[in-house]
Amino acid sequence: MKNKIIITSGKKYIDIDAFGGIFAYRKLLRSLGWNAYAVTTAQLNESIAPIIKDMNFQFDQKIEITKDTKFILLDVSNPAFFDTFVKEENIIGVIDHHTGYENYWNNREVSTQIEFIGSICTILFEKILEKKKEKLLDQNLCKILIAGILDNTLNLKSSNTTNRDLYAYQKLLRIGNINKNWSTIYFQSCYKEIEKNLEKSMRNDIKIEKTSSLLPEVFGQLTVLQKKIIFENMDKVLAVFQEYKEWIFNVISLEDGKSYLFYSNSSPSVKEKLQLLFHEPVFDSYFILNKCILRKEIIKLAKEYDKEITNNRKGEFNL
Repeated sequence: MKNKIIITSGKKYIDIDAFGGIFAYRKLLRSLGWNAYAVTTAQLNESIAPIIKDMNFQFDQKIEITKDTKFILLDVSNPAFFDTFVKEENIIGVIDHHTGYENYWNNREVSTQIEFIGSICTILFEKILEKKKEKLLDQNLCKILIAGILDNTLNLKSSNTTNRDLYAYQKLLRIGNINKNWSTIYFQSCYKEIEKNLEKSMRNDIKIEKTSSLLPEVFGQLTVLQKKIIFENMDKVLAVFQEYKEWIFNVISLEDGKSYLFYSNSSPSVKEKLQLLFHEPVFDSYFILNKCILRKEIIKLAKEYDKEITNNRKGEFNL
C-alpha cells in the first residue's frame, strides 16, 4: 500500500455533497492502491438525511496522523475552514466549487481543482470515469452522489447547474438502476428532519466568513419544502441569530421556486447593501427573490460587484 491519505472537508459541518465526495474518493483511491481514509470531526447537517445514514457509510475512526500523513480537502479551499486535524503543509489536493481562493494555492505544490460547478459529487463521478472504474459505482454510492448533485443544484434548477452536473445525474441513474423518484424520496427525508429540529438545522448551516463588502460575515441558509415553516417560526429564527449583530439568512423554498432572504434589522446598512445586489420586493425583514438562489451564488454576485466597483475607481485615474 502507498502512503496514508486522509480525505476530509470543513471543520464546522459537512453536507451531502462533501459526504458523497469523500466516500466516492476513498473508494476510488483504495481501488488504485492508496491507503485512503475518510475522516471528519464536523457535524453532519440535515442534507445527510436518515435515508442516507441508513446506507451505513462509515467514517474511519482512530486514524493515527503522523508527519507523513497526506490530506485531500473536498468542498473547501479557504484554510480558515479546514478540519482541525489538517496539517496544511501536508495537503496534496484541494477540490472545491466555492471560488475565491485560487490565488492562495497558485504558488503551492498542491493539486487543485477549484471551479464554479454545481456539485463536488459531479467532479468525483468524473474522476471515477476518467480512471475507468465505473464498476465501483454500486447503487448506494450512485444514490449518495445523486443526492449531492440534487442538493447542491436545488434539484437541478439553480443557476450554478452545469451540463456536467446534468450528465452526471442522468448517467448515475442509469448505472445505479435508480428511479427518478429517488429525488423526491431524498428531499422528503431531509425536510422531515428539518421540521423536527428547526433551530438545530439553522445553526448547522451558518457560515461565518467575510466574503464581500456587501455581505455581513454571518450567512445562514436552509432549503425547505414550504416557506411557511419559517414564517410560522420566526421566533426560532430570531433566537438562532440573536447573538450576531449583522446577519442574513437565505431560505430556499422549493414550493414556489423562490428564495426569501432575511436580514438583521439592528443595522440599516445590511438592507441598504443588499439593495445594491437585489431589486426584488423588500419587506421589513426580508427580500423575496424571484428564483431559488444558493448562498454561494449570492457570494459570487457580491464579489463581482466589489470587483466592478474597484475597477471603476481605478479607471478614474486613467487620464
